[in-house]
Amino acid sequence: MSTDSIQLKRDDVTRKKMLSWGMEPFIESFLLVAYNYLIFYYYEVELGLATALVGLSFVIFAIWNMINDPLIGYLTDRPFKWTKKYGMRTPWALLGGVLLIITYYFLYAVPQTDVKTNPWPLFWYMIIVTCLFDTFFSLFTTNAVASFGMIFRNMEERRKGSTLAIVVGLMGRTLLVAVIIPITIVLGDPSSYIRSAIISCIILSIALVLFIPGVYENEFVKERYLKIYEILGMKKISYFKFLKTTFKQKNYMVFTITYAIFQAANFLQVVSMIYYLNDIHGYDLSILAYVSIAFILTFLPFMFIWSWVAKKTAHSNLSIIGTILVGLVFLSLVFATEVIHLVLINALGGIGTAAYIGVILSMISDANDEVVDACGTHVEAGLIGIQNFFLRATFMISGIIIAAVHIATGYVAGAAEQTELAKTGILIHTGVIPFLMLMVSAFLMIKFYDLKGEKKEQLMARLRKKGLR
Repeated sequence: MSTDSIQLKRDDVTRKKMLSWGMEPFIESFLLVAYNYLIFYYYEVELGLATALVGLSFVIFAIWNMINDPLIGYLTDRPFKWTKKYGMRTPWALLGGVLLIITYYFLYAVPQTDVKTNPWPLFWYMIIVTCLFDTFFSLFTTNAVASFGMIFRNMEERRKGSTLAIVVGLMGRTLLVAVIIPITIVLGDPSSYIRSAIISCIILSIALVLFIPGVYENEFVKERYLKIYEILGMKKISYFKFLKTTFKQKNYMVFTITYAIFQAANFLQVVSMIYYLNDIHGYDLSILAYVSIAFILTFLPFMFIWSWVAKKTAHSNLSIIGTILVGLVFLSLVFATEVIHLVLINALGGIGTAAYIGVILSMISDANDEVVDACGTHVEAGLIGIQNFFLRATFMISGIIIAAVHIATGYVAGAAEQTELAKTGILIHTGVIPFLMLMVSAFLMIKFYDLKGEKKEQLMARLRKKGLR
């Protein structure tokens, strides 16, 4: 049952492969940021769909996510007849990537309807297309992220792979926010969103091709999957046993919940950004280029600084530092009055985000390892599905918060000038609520997460003994 009984030569993971795998966070961050920045504003303000219906569609969408994500992970977390030839994760990740890019275009290419007299066709179209978008997003990310822990096996590879992947992923976010959105999208012109989507799909298609060498599973990885299933004599544990075992693992659940809260706060802040820039400050989207450059100028060097610090301390400590710093950055948006304030705030945001993001892939792998040990078999895709279950709930939370605040404060979509009450509401869902969420996330990590030091080393030893590492 030990890894010594599996006579397979392990290949070293090259830096080129790490960079290629980085196309996963490139694609993921590009699409998530695009969705977060644009969709709520596009349907509410540009297309004129009632705020309550946009919020309701986010709720329905999130409920679908909560069903869809764990199930996709579970169903794909086993060998198929093509696994020996093509790999266990690669086919699913690439199929999901192709369908995901196609669906992204249709988020904006909406049918022509009179939304004022009959909003229901657009409402149902939004629900159907966003649910399809999430299904393919889950198929892509669940298998791509699950491959990380199997391709990058030791802590040094995970640390280097995580750092390089996040740097490449940042390029996707920066390209979108600093270049594509400011250049292609004109507020008040819905057709500009479609042109932006076409350009985005071309870029994403190129990124998906570049991702193939990174997610490619060599003979060692493919045979390792198959040998472990054969040795353990269990192709699958039951779905409900898998869920029961998973929810009993304290560190996995603490990490998953705090990760979801972190993403919820970021999602809410990003969804709020166009409202914040346009309705609070009267800026057009060109300002995004300046704040994005400020962000990346601090993020990149601090990614490597924090990566060095990560060698000296537990990864969870860095995630806590990052969470607190990002929370303070969000709160400071409430007090910003000039462009220079926004530039400085985003520069500080790059420092805090680098601390958190720089260790996130390693922490996902560590948390997953705890459940793999308890289940006695590889269930990584299913675990990513459960994490996505919590992450996608953030769409529902954010949709409800923004819709409720807009309705309560009398926000008028498309108005040249909002009331002071409506502006206060925008500041609340842009900065105050995200700040409070991140403080809760940091507290939970400090109080309950203890997968570090000797406890982590003991976990690694058990996995090696069982042939699962």
